[in-house]
Parts: sequence; C-alpha cells; structure tokens
Amino acid sequence: MPCASRPSDWPALSEPSYSARRETALAALAAGDAETAFREFRWTLWYPRTMPIDELVDGLSVLSRIFAAMGHRELAERAAHASVDSLDPDGLYQLGYQLVEEGLPAIASTVLARCLELVPGSEEVVTELVSSLERQLAYADARRVLEANPALLETSFLCRYLHAFNAAMSGDLATVRADLPKLAPVDAVHEIMGQRLAAIVARADRAAVAGCRLDQHDLRGWHYVLSGGLLTHLSPHGFDEGMNGRYAWVQDRPAMVKLGLERLRAVLSAWDLTLPCVYAPPGRDHEVLGEAAARVLGLPLARWPVVGVPAPGLVVVYDLASVERKDLERLLERRSEQVLYAHATGWTEDGAIAADVTMLLHQSIVAPWEPQLVIDPATGQAKTGDADPRTVDELGATVAASPEVKDDDRSRDDLPGLLSLAKAVGPPPPGRRERMWAGGPVGSSRFL
Repeated sequence: MPCASRPSDWPALSEPSYSARRETALAALAAGDAETAFREFRWTLWYPRTMPIDELVDGLSVLSRIFAAMGHRELAERAAHASVDSLDPDGLYQLGYQLVEEGLPAIASTVLARCLELVPGSEEVVTELVSSLERQLAYADARRVLEANPALLETSFLCRYLHAFNAAMSGDLATVRADLPKLAPVDAVHEIMGQRLAAIVARADRAAVAGCRLDQHDLRGWHYVLSGGLLTHLSPHGFDEGMNGRYAWVQDRPAMVKLGLERLRAVLSAWDLTLPCVYAPPGRDHEVLGEAAARVLGLPLARWPVVGVPAPGLVVVYDLASVERKDLERLLERRSEQVLYAHATGWTEDGAIAADVTMLLHQSIVAPWEPQLVIDPATGQAKTGDADPRTVDELGATVAASPEVKDDDRSRDDLPGLLSLAKAVGPPPPGRRERMWAGGPVGSSRFL
C-alpha cells in the first residue's frame, strides 16, 4: 500500500471539492485504474481535513470500492463495514488500526478521530490515534490529543509516557522534565521507557553546554538529543526554504562520501578515539564505503564476522535503512570501542537504531555507483543511466581519491560547532543504541 505525506499547509483554498474528487476517482475506477482513483481520492480523508459525517460515511464507501479493486480485501471489508455502521466504534477502530498497519496513517487518523468522538476517553483509541499521528510526524497534534484526555494522563503510564515523548519530539523539554517524576515504573518495560526520556533530558543538558540552541532550526542539536548520534553535514539546499539541513532526494557523489569520512575522522579525533579496524556488513554499498573508509582513515579492513559482534572497531554502513535485519540486530547493543557510522540515514520513518555518527539525513538516496538520473545528450530528456560496473576495490579507491566538494555544499556545516558538540558529549558509551526517530522539532519539507 502506498504511503504519502501531505504538506503541512493542507488544506489549501485551491483544493478540489469533495464531490469533484469523488467524481474523478469514480471515473478512474470505472476505467479500471484503481491506483489513480486512490491517488485522487485519498486526500478527501487525509488528516487534518475535517469532514462532515455524511462525507465520511460516503468517503469510506468509495474507499472500500477502491481498496477492493486494488486487491486489498481486508481493508475493503473494514471500510465497507464502517461506512454502513458509522456508529460502531469497534469497526472504526479496527479500520483505523489496519490503515496504520498498511502505511496509511493520515487516513487512519481521520477514522480514529471519529472513533474517539464515539468513545471519548478510551485509552485504546487514544493511544492508537497518537500512534497514527506520530507516523505522520504530527507530534504536537499527538500531544494535544493526550492533553484533551486528562483522566488518562492520571491513570495510564503509557499515556503519560506518550505525552512526555511527544513533547520532546515537538521541542518542549520543559514539559519532559516536568513529566519525568510522574513516570514511576511498574514493570521492566516502563523502566526502559522512563530511561529513554531521562536520557533525552541528559543529552539536552550536554548539548546546551556545547552551545546548541535547540530551537526550531537546530537540526544537529536535536538530532543528538533525540537519537544520541552526531550529524556531521547539513544540506545547504533549500535551507531557508523549508529544508533546514535535511535532504529530500539525493543523487550522491563520491566526493560527498569522502567528505563524510573526513568529518568522521575529525569526530574520532575530537573524541581522542583510535579504533583498530573497519567493518562493513554485506552489501555492495556498504562494502564500497568500507573500502573507502579503510583508505581515508588508514585502518585495516576486517572481514564481517559470520557470527558474533563486529567489535572493537568502526562499523560503516552506506544507508542505515538498507542493512539486513540479521546484521542490524548485532548492532542493537553498542559494544566497548565500537562506533557505528552511517553515511546516510532516512528521516521520514523510524529506524530500529540510530548511528553513532551519520553524514546526512535524507528521504531518498541513490548511491554514486548505482543507476542515476541523467540527461540523454541525444534527446535532452531525463533517463536512468547505468550502474558503475567497477569492483568494490576500484570504487573505494575512487571515493578516497575524490577532490574536495565545493564550499557552497559545506556552507551550512559549522564544523567548529560540530566539534564543540563532539567534545562536549564524548564518545558514546557501551549500551543499547537509541532508535532513530523520524522528524522532530525541526521541520523539513518532503515530497510525496
């Protein structure tokens, strides 16, 4: 099921009406194009759009027909039931839950908000609605939902935790500090959740010592506070037009890969940390980066272990999201004298772990040696080029020999600020790595 984001200024005055979108979607459905019907009609139920109940009922009916045509039988049945009995909270809840599972939290939020109207104060519905809002990176909205249910904040540990967590993700550390004493653990899971928030506060204190502003533009500071990792490069492209240092779509270059490794070397020096070797998990992208890292940093390249943990040493991955699960599981616990470096980390979806150091945050990335979008000199049209056929060794050597990137590409990096933060926080200690949380207090534009 496709998942898309909607710009934060939705709805706009120029948006088509419900009836117009409905007509267009049904015409596409009648023509046998269910995908187009869905792409057109999804916006009618897209949070935070408010819908009269008659539109919601009709919209769920149309959505059911679209889901059926797309082969999503369970979703179609649940949407049909909810359209027939719009006063059944169980049916709405099950539909909302399934929409979240299928990667459609923005529609789920609309459905679950209606469900909550029918069963106000339901912990099950509130927490599921909060989950769907978090997946949209709508942390401030999730917090407001919790604050609209004060009785749950008194009785539910989970709701108190979610309130503090969403306060952190929306940049309100004062509320996190105020909520922490209310998170007395009842069991081991509660203790872990409380420790996560206490760690966020502790990292915020260290970031403040390093001079981090922790405002709505301090991407590096907040990245450290929330994930425990250092971000070494800030994109200058569209920085003041909504990107704030993150990338959307990246066609990567060898010179940028080398810049990331040079920044990593500066961080390791600030930590006064010497690592014995470089490890790279299986996968061409990771292996090229491993070869390049060994050359740039002057370290031996060690074989990825068949069993056990790659430590002590520097573990390098090209894109954290592309590491196989079995290899990622070996990195959940940070071992002594082990540093995890990711050249690229996605920022629009949660990750199982955060790298100790990452070069850049992206929504989508294409490695320099993979097929990239190019202009055909004969036609002037864009096309996808061919993958670089060279070996891992050859590509690693090319990265290591790359010239410096232009000053314009580094104009937002603030290297002194990065090194000040690195020195203030020190090398990451052994222990469980934090998750990589999507979004955060610093907003960025993203494409659908």
